[in-house]
Amino acid sequence: MSVVSSKNPLPAYLQGKAAAPLRVAVTGGSGRIGKHVISQLLARGHSVINLDRKEAARPEARLMYVDLRRRDIIQPIFETVDAVCHLAEIPNVNGPYSPDEVYAHNAQAGAVVLQTAADLKLKRFVYTSSCQAYGMWGDHRIAPQRLPMDETHPLLPQNAYGMAKMANERYAEMVSRNQGLSLAIFRFPWVLDFDIEADEEGLWMALARSKNPTEGMATYVHVTDAASAYVLAIENPRPGCEAYHFSADEIFSCLPLRERQAKHEPKHPPLPADWPNYKSPLITDKARQHFGWKPIWNAVEMYRKKFGREPHEKA
Repeated sequence: MSVVSSKNPLPAYLQGKAAAPLRVAVTGGSGRIGKHVISQLLARGHSVINLDRKEAARPEARLMYVDLRRRDIIQPIFETVDAVCHLAEIPNVNGPYSPDEVYAHNAQAGAVVLQTAADLKLKRFVYTSSCQAYGMWGDHRIAPQRLPMDETHPLLPQNAYGMAKMANERYAEMVSRNQGLSLAIFRFPWVLDFDIEADEEGLWMALARSKNPTEGMATYVHVTDAASAYVLAIENPRPGCEAYHFSADEIFSCLPLRERQAKHEPKHPPLPADWPNYKSPLITDKARQHFGWKPIWNAVEMYRKKFGREPHEKA
């Protein structure tokens, strides 16, 4: 497996320049995911503006300090771009903000950027949602209605963050339907930001400790694989509004999924009898079919290649 690095931010299947370079605004481009999105967009030959309220640790794109709730500020910027990747919202309910502040800020910022992009008839918009909108991730978790899960599973958020994501998804569907904005909605599980080149041993230690209960059935996607999804979605616009899952092929766990379910989540619906030991229960077929996305990172497969056995097998 070829893991991308800071020296080579693109996975092998995305190497080279895009056929038609675009002007892209990335909101939250200084953040954990956003900085990788910018790196990969630039590597593909696109021009990028970072809309944020902090500078990136290693800035690669021009920063414009903005309050995304202010249309009078963002519209002149959006008038200069072809597409928007929207990542800039309060990232969870565990920070210094109250639940009502998280909901109000994220819903307002999402509605303003979506409506502005629709009114300006931009070519493409990617909205960053979250699997917390399902209610199986984040706080006060509930059981899924079925396993495995594709994007048609009902949204049943259990916290203010997930509720705002669901509200913004509905707004996105409305502006796409009424005004023709080409929209992709990304629902991420845990986004893992790990540099194996810097700390390979740390990865194996984390995997060895992964027996405990965790949200979202131990599903995850590596941040570089998440970033590639934005590049592909921007370069391959589709009519209408579609929601997409992104997940590593296998869960981040030293226990097989069925064993984890029996031990930690006995109220979850059963998996199909032939479901492989570590296969992610998040179905990602639509992203693969619509714009060719595929995950490169798979910690369990890396473990197999390193140690010659399954994570749950004793040495």
